[in-house]
Amino acid sequence: MTEAYFYPLLSHLADGQVYPYVAPLSDDGQPSISPPWVIFSLVSDVSSDVLCGQAEYRVSVQIDVYSLTIEEARSIRDHALEAVKPLAPTEVTKIPGYEPDFRLYRATLEFQVTA
Repeated sequence: MTEAYFYPLLSHLADGQVYPYVAPLSDDGQPSISPPWVIFSLVSDVSSDVLCGQAEYRVSVQIDVYSLTIEEARSIRDHALEAVKPLAPTEVTKIPGYEPDFRLYRATLEFQVTA
């Protein structure tokens, strides 16, 4: 699974402001878009080995939603979870947060997908 696999599942969130790894930045290193936005990252991709090669793999995914309100961030995060349900995510973790540098609330979703 690559970023191109997850993007179509998430692209409708936050009015299409969905990006792998980092939001678009201006020359001064600040986000060049207005909230809300979604960042998704493939944290790891671990393969299981068997005698004849690799059998299955497990991808760890993190989705971060940034918004002006925690309620909006949580709502978009919940929509993100619904969007990836066809992948049968396991070990789902929801984490609230706040980014003081940007004065934005963050709602994080972490999960694993086995294929």
